[in-house]
Amino acid sequence: MNLELRRFEEKDLAHLDGWSHAVGAYRYMQKVTPLNYSTPEDLKNWGKDFVWFAITIDHEAIGGVWVDRRRPGDSLGILGIIIGRPDILGKGIGRRAISMAIHEAIGILGVTRIRLTVRKENVRAIRAYRSVGFEVSGQGATTLEDGTSVHFYRMETEPSGEEPVLTATEPVGEASA
Repeated sequence: MNLELRRFEEKDLAHLDGWSHAVGAYRYMQKVTPLNYSTPEDLKNWGKDFVWFAITIDHEAIGGVWVDRRRPGDSLGILGIIIGRPDILGKGIGRRAISMAIHEAIGILGVTRIRLTVRKENVRAIRAYRSVGFEVSGQGATTLEDGTSVHFYRMETEPSGEEPVLTATEPVGEASA
């Protein structure tokens, strides 16, 4: 399998709903797009407010990964990722895509620190984030509209910007530890 990131395009928006349903993203994510994205018109701000990549395997888009900022010029980037194919989860694809996206975000946006939130019960994601250098920096809980209490970790990393933690030449497909 050949893993690549390419700039997220308007044509990729059609996949978001399918990816979300395929992996039950509603259980783990409040939003499957960058914070600074609301309509296709916002894609013109790519590289200014956010970077958003389609994750491709052998040229087929299977998910997306993004880093954006809450405020213009902020050195803190917010990471998000969705992989919409349950059959390839646990094979290191997310770890590689995250690492590659962070490397690109450092160069394009100039961010120096990356943060994310992850539900405490999302053990697979927490393991992946730790493997690329994220550490728990806080925790909390929020209540959803339906009254469900959701407990989460805030995780952060300060990547060097030198090279991705995992490189594009690393094999894909074997189950990760």
